[in-house]
Amino acid sequence: MRIQVQCHRGEPRLFRLGERWLHVISVLDRVAENSLQRFRLLVADGREFVLRYDPRSGDWQLSRVYASRQPFLDA
Repeated sequence: MRIQVQCHRGEPRLFRLGERWLHVISVLDRVAENSLQRFRLLVADGREFVLRYDPRSGDWQLSRVYASRQPFLDA
């Protein structure tokens, strides 16, 4: 799935999933895979996402999503 990503100093900081923009809290891992770069990201609600970036085309793709490890708290 192609997605829109906004970066700061070469790392994703914000990305769009459907109609929502998700803020990246932390880059957990960054790995070069052949000609691609893979980023494992933590967002504010505790979910982890794996995004792949192709520097040749400039395309970003959503590769994986991991459920939140944190329980949601009612306010």
